Amino acid sequence: MVAIPTNGNDGREQMSGVFDYASRHTNWSIQIVNTRTDIANGVLEAALKNANGVLLSIAYGITEMSEQMLCENPKLKFVVTNDHLVPLYEKSENCRTLLLDNESIGRDAARYLASLGRFASYGFVHGAMRYPWSIEREAGFRSALPSKAPVFVFTGDALEVVPDDAVNPVISPGEMGRWLEKLPKPAAVFGANDLFARMVLTGCEQLGIKVPQEVTVVGCDNDPLVWGSAQPPLSSFQLPFRELGYKAAQTLDRLLQGRKTPRLTIRVAGTHLFERASSTRIPPATALVEKARAYIAEHACEGIRVGDVVSHLGVSRSLLDIRFRQVCGKSVLEDILDVRLAEVRRQLAKTNHTILQIGKNCGFNDPDNLKRLFKKRFGMSMRDYRNNQG
Repeated sequence: MVAIPTNGNDGREQMSGVFDYASRHTNWSIQIVNTRTDIANGVLEAALKNANGVLLSIAYGITEMSEQMLCENPKLKFVVTNDHLVPLYEKSENCRTLLLDNESIGRDAARYLASLGRFASYGFVHGAMRYPWSIEREAGFRSALPSKAPVFVFTGDALEVVPDDAVNPVISPGEMGRWLEKLPKPAAVFGANDLFARMVLTGCEQLGIKVPQEVTVVGCDNDPLVWGSAQPPLSSFQLPFRELGYKAAQTLDRLLQGRKTPRLTIRVAGTHLFERASSTRIPPATALVEKARAYIAEHACEGIRVGDVVSHLGVSRSLLDIRFRQVCGKSVLEDILDVRLAEVRRQLAKTNHTILQIGKNCGFNDPDNLKRLFKKRFGMSMRDYRNNQG
């Protein structure tokens, strides 16, 4: 018997792995229990009476009768692939446990995000109930981040699960919004799964936070129903659920044959990233600033504003300001003014243009403002500067 929920991509992939192994190596007659309705209607109990082996991943609604049948039937072999169930059955001689290597998933996410560039902060979003797998992913995530990187954790207190529909958890916009607003930008956020990562994207959309310019987001499960419905499309790690199902079926087969199998929990590792618009690679700080300065050098005297530089580069103003100060120690506006004033001085020294004309040539529409700025910056008037050039 196979008791695996198939309302999510994780369960469907796991089920595929089970059938892959079974079709190649066994002649099993398989009964599937995969919904709450099956549990409520006693299908699990009925199936257990006739089963020789069970692959168990459903964690909700299992009755005391079913638990008793699993634990007290010496002939019934079973394999657990859900960490919620491990404390219930791990001491049973007939049970073996296979789980995802959740810490390695968290480490992979941290390394990927850190590779995108420097972030002012990192965030981790838990599931609604701080599931064991979510806690493990956070631990791995923290362990692989750059040293001293500030980490903000959304505990999931604002997350609720719609009754009888675990596929569609909903979120309190206020709680997530406050959490997102306090994140120093640019920020990189890892959702414990795709559902929670999509909630981050929804919160960003509601607040007008630009993704990925201000908040970069990545999830895991690579569930097409989730990442495909996210705006922008969600980057996600595909997890080895199919391999988990395959190895679980293999382990059960060995148990049924009376072969020795390890009692220790087997961890299945391996991820593959599908990179989408929620985490489009941000240019490294130096490269981004070089592009900005090249654009400023060419167009500063045309009267451009900071917004024009931002539009040209396709990044957020906050990100550009942060990168600019990191590399140059000054703001974008200060660099624009530096280029304009350098050209003002060149024209004062090399041309006979009037001060009014020089101001217009260099992007200053207000000659009085230019005169005040010039004197404040260089300690003399524009006329005195020209006279001193001989």
